[in-house]
Amino acid sequence: MRCITMRHNRNIHIALATAEPDVANRLLRSMQHELPSFSIKASILLIGSSKSSLFYKFCVPVDIIESVTFSPPIVDSRNICQQHLQRKMNQEGSIGFILDDDLLWTIPEHKFISLIEQLIAKECDMAFSALSGDSPIPKEYTRASPLLDVLMAISDADASDKSVAIQRYISCIDISELGYVECNAHHDFYSFNQRNFCRYEVNISSMQWHGFIDNLVKGKTTTRQVELPSVITPAGGRERGGATLIFNADVLSIKNDAIRSIKLISRRSDMIMATDVAHASFKLFKTPPMLEHRRNESFDTHDCNKIIGDILGYALVESRDSVDFCSKKFTKNLSQRIKQTNVIIRESSIMLQLLERWLHDHKYIGIEESKLLKSMLSENKLLMPALLSIDMPLILKSFNSFVMMRDTACALSATE
Repeated sequence: MRCITMRHNRNIHIALATAEPDVANRLLRSMQHELPSFSIKASILLIGSSKSSLFYKFCVPVDIIESVTFSPPIVDSRNICQQHLQRKMNQEGSIGFILDDDLLWTIPEHKFISLIEQLIAKECDMAFSALSGDSPIPKEYTRASPLLDVLMAISDADASDKSVAIQRYISCIDISELGYVECNAHHDFYSFNQRNFCRYEVNISSMQWHGFIDNLVKGKTTTRQVELPSVITPAGGRERGGATLIFNADVLSIKNDAIRSIKLISRRSDMIMATDVAHASFKLFKTPPMLEHRRNESFDTHDCNKIIGDILGYALVESRDSVDFCSKKFTKNLSQRIKQTNVIIRESSIMLQLLERWLHDHKYIGIEESKLLKSMLSENKLLMPALLSIDMPLILKSFNSFVMMRDTACALSATE
């Protein structure tokens, strides 16, 4: 019955959390523009907001879920949005979206309708849209690979004494292959490896240095383009949920979940929810991109706890063995990701210094660009001791509490 309803229903209801109504409205306006025959409504959780945000004039009908002056953890924000969206979908019979606010709709209406029809034919319960644009990961991870791409190009193009230090650094790099597009941007950035580096070509002669440096600071796309999927494929439940399409409101009963320590909360709670949905035998799919990720500069400010939370989230997702979470796997993955992050941050700092010296010697940059480069070095300098200070015994204790609470909830559910 749900699928029949959707075939004749062009109602879309979006749920999202935002600290900036202007950013959320940009997303809603882009959807309104590209989907003229759809009725679009939204439910918005205003976070870190002032009273004036309550009177913001959105371009589509919006109901405010709640307005809070603080910024709740993402896991809590998503659960609040899910609960509200479930109620709205059941009331309206609409298609649901859980979206990050820093997105723009890009797919034309006729292609969106085709995707919807294909997903309905597959009896899809929930689908994850790929995202074009900027990689949805902490910006500090996005710098090492592009910096090395650029330094390699400089080493090839400049044989003068001004590039000796760069050439010395490059001599220690082992290139595995030459790439043109990357299939999975965020995993590529996380797996930065000087002993097995996939190089991407950069034309130094046409490089706009201010734009490149500014994009590095913000974590935006620089030297690497992403190869995006063009067809619908089954999803395994390990996908990120920044752009999630809901056909069956029942999936929204399954909550996002996270490790909660004294000062740290793991990120990637959407992936825990997705794997739980998959284990509950719902039908999940991945789609070509419907939206583009546009980094929100105010949201993506440097935050050591956010990066550590991402590390915890990765370790938690990777620790899952079928349905259960394995303490041994969690500890191993956590240690490995901390070590790898240290390498990425350390090498990024070295390369930033090499690049700044070379650009300065060639008079390609001024005071503003030097300040931007130094700001990234300062961020790295703050992050290194934060990584070393992670309290592993406390984190493991929090992991065990996470597992115990899930086991208790599962046992209670089984008795109902």
